[in-house]
Amino acid sequence: MKNNNSEMMTQVKSGSRQVKYKTQFFPVLGVLLFAPFTAEYMIGYLDITGNFGLMFLYVIFFGPLYGGAALIIREVTRRAGFGWLTIITLAIAFGLFQAGMIDHGLFNPAFQDIDYWQDLRDPTYIPFLGVSAYQAVDFISGHVIWSIMVPIVIIEIFFPARRREPWLSNLGLAIIIILYLIASAFIFQDQMTMDHFLPSITQFISTGIIMIGLIITSFTLRKHNTTNSEKTAPNPFFVGVITLFLLSMHTIIELLAVLLQFSSDFMMEWPGVILRLMALLLLGYFIFIWSKRKGWNTMHYLALAGGAMLTRTWAAYLIQPLGNVSSYNKFIGNTIFLIGVMLLIIFGVYIIRKKDINTFD
Repeated sequence: MKNNNSEMMTQVKSGSRQVKYKTQFFPVLGVLLFAPFTAEYMIGYLDITGNFGLMFLYVIFFGPLYGGAALIIREVTRRAGFGWLTIITLAIAFGLFQAGMIDHGLFNPAFQDIDYWQDLRDPTYIPFLGVSAYQAVDFISGHVIWSIMVPIVIIEIFFPARRREPWLSNLGLAIIIILYLIASAFIFQDQMTMDHFLPSITQFISTGIIMIGLIITSFTLRKHNTTNSEKTAPNPFFVGVITLFLLSMHTIIELLAVLLQFSSDFMMEWPGVILRLMALLLLGYFIFIWSKRKGWNTMHYLALAGGAMLTRTWAAYLIQPLGNVSSYNKFIGNTIFLIGVMLLIIFGVYIIRKKDINTFD
């Protein structure tokens, strides 16, 4: 009996050391293709806005950069058995890494020679950090929501069979990491060549220390119980509307100021930064509270992602793209994305109802 028990323990230990993962091709491809659209294309600021041929061509770079980051974050989190709080914290670390160490937009005083860059940077510039509070909130929240969270949520909804499990084999994960590093190196070199700018050693080190702190913190955040409240979760449509409103609030205020012939400059100053932070924190608080209530399910996550995507697509109409993009191309591109997001949300509802997906973790 002792020998049998010893042999069984040896087999268990051996099996635990030989965990094998199998790459799920279509979900992985979905994130790689979809992330560039939510991260870069939907907002319509690039000089390729409306040129869908170039957009798909640029997926060669943006796919590994944004989709690769989303896949790595999701893979690490799912393998460790952690949840959305970990994904969000790692996404913040990615946003800081991307804006601070890769494209340097967080620190660059003259990014890509954009003529209004100083107008965005100067009002909330913090000298001892070398960053603009307005730009820091804008860049990092943008990466967290649209580069990482939305692609993961949408693709997990469309491929629900293994939404709680890893999607990559060890080899697949290694390939994605390599592709991400290559894409990051390309963007790093391109920005350095274009702007002739590098952050200081202090800025690099400070950014790295904060990132390490966020990564360590992310793995102390266990999944929270989603059913510890007797209250019922709000209707998914209401969740989507609140998400759309809170994420759009700063744009709505700017638009109203212009329509009423008031200056909207205050939205790029400290009052605007505070309002934006309050809106983001309020949305985060609502999600945290609502997700603990009975009836919180996949439809609510679709509503969150849908509200975020609709924010991106309607605000795109108010943004002037870089370069010489014609008004016609801009309007057509913005409209195609808006209609596309609406159809995507409708299709997501169909998938959830057809496959009876009630839980989403």
